Amino acid sequence: MIELKNISKTFVTPSGKKTVLSDFSLSIDDGIFLGISGESGAGKSTLLSIITGLQKPDSGKVLIDGTDIFSLSDKEICAFRNSNIGFVSQEQSFLENLTVLDNVTLPAFLSQKQNLSKSQILSRAKKLLSDFGIAQLSGQYPSVLSGGENQRVLIARALMNDPKIIVADEPTDSVSENQTKEITRIFKALSNQGKTIVLVSHDKTALENCDDILRI
Repeated sequence: MIELKNISKTFVTPSGKKTVLSDFSLSIDDGIFLGISGESGAGKSTLLSIITGLQKPDSGKVLIDGTDIFSLSDKEICAFRNSNIGFVSQEQSFLENLTVLDNVTLPAFLSQKQNLSKSQILSRAKKLLSDFGIAQLSGQYPSVLSGGENQRVLIARALMNDPKIIVADEPTDSVSENQTKEITRIFKALSNQGKTIVLVSHDKTALENCDDILRI
């Protein structure tokens, strides 16, 4: 379970202070596919970055399966996130000098908990690419992929360490409606397998398969 308790976050901008979250609380049960929508600047991406431990709130707590993530050191937060949370960003956050296969395997090689051999890691990565219908892209570099291919690779990479939680920030922002439907069907299937999915999107099509939608 994900629990946010009394979260507040304020930014200092050239025009003054801007509060995007104020005394915000939320509980997300395991296996839920939650959609988050709202106007630009409402705090959707900030909320995701706080859930994943990438950004610390000014006040409040984030508990994931009982672990207060901001009580951990920066190094411990990174290790916790790599093992427990798969993050699909709206930006194509690949290492451009690595192949698709190398990008997908990277979280496993960085993980402190994965007790897998190199051959097992490669086998799992290839299976994920095959499951998403992009096995033929394993030797390609990110720069030659289409928008839909990019997103499926990002999802595969997010699943590499078999995390319980998948967090996605506008993952369908630059793809077609058909690709949007395919990507959200993937998320729904993962939710049906027991994974918790938190999806930020302004696209109604992307939110159609969600179990619940939070508007902020």
